[in-house]
Amino acid sequence: MYAIRLELIPPRPVQGGPALEAGAGPVRLALTRLPLDGARVCHARVLAGPDGLAAVCFLTASSLLAAERALRSGVGALAEPGGPLAGWSVVRCEADPWIALGMGLARARS
Repeated sequence: MYAIRLELIPPRPVQGGPALEAGAGPVRLALTRLPLDGARVCHARVLAGPDGLAAVCFLTASSLLAAERALRSGVGALAEPGGPLAGWSVVRCEADPWIALGMGLARARS
């Protein structure tokens, strides 16, 4: 299983237009249902903040690189016109280095 970090930011609202928002729950559900080539999101933790969304997705895949590529492609589809995050930008989609090196738990304890 591989941990991949995501950061997504909403498009800038048009002056006077409505702000685009996405809740953590619907985004988590969309991530777990993504059709990914050769990978599968088993769990996702999504946090909504003032600047956008931050997430860690746990995927099964043949390799870390395959997990990154599959999720990057899938999340890109979410941000396309007609997707639940249409117009949003993916600013990060990469392996979490602390978790990938097995240091996530040790770092959290200190």
